[in-house]
Amino acid sequence: MENMANTYFSAQTMRLMMILLFCFTGLKTTAQEQARDIVGQWLTEKGEAKVSIYIESGLYVGKIIWVKDDKENAKLNTLVLSGFKYDSETREWNDGTVYDPRHGHKADGYLALKDSKTLKVVGYKAFRWISDTELWTRIESNP
Repeated sequence: MENMANTYFSAQTMRLMMILLFCFTGLKTTAQEQARDIVGQWLTEKGEAKVSIYIESGLYVGKIIWVKDDKENAKLNTLVLSGFKYDSETREWNDGTVYDPRHGHKADGYLALKDSKTLKVVGYKAFRWISDTELWTRIESNP
């Protein structure tokens, strides 16, 4: 009788462990997929540049890949976003740096998706509530 109880307990424990493993693996995959949601090309708020966001050494970075004004070609390949890490709790990319090539200023920053086509890019000095914000628009890739 005791042996049968141990077998039943072991089978129940194994099932529970498998369910928990499946759930946590699914959550991790979902968080990883959410983290990649900003990867792609974005048009800046005033339409003056296109920025490609990609992953480099596990961090999210963005560089200028197109400028509207040919006189601004020197800004091509300039890194304007660097060092961002995804935080699944806040659903933001934090701990990064935003660079404004027009003025040569760097600031701490964070990124947040307002929806699948709108990226909020925030740069701030010292305090997050004292900040500059731009809304970038996703550029759909051609099929």
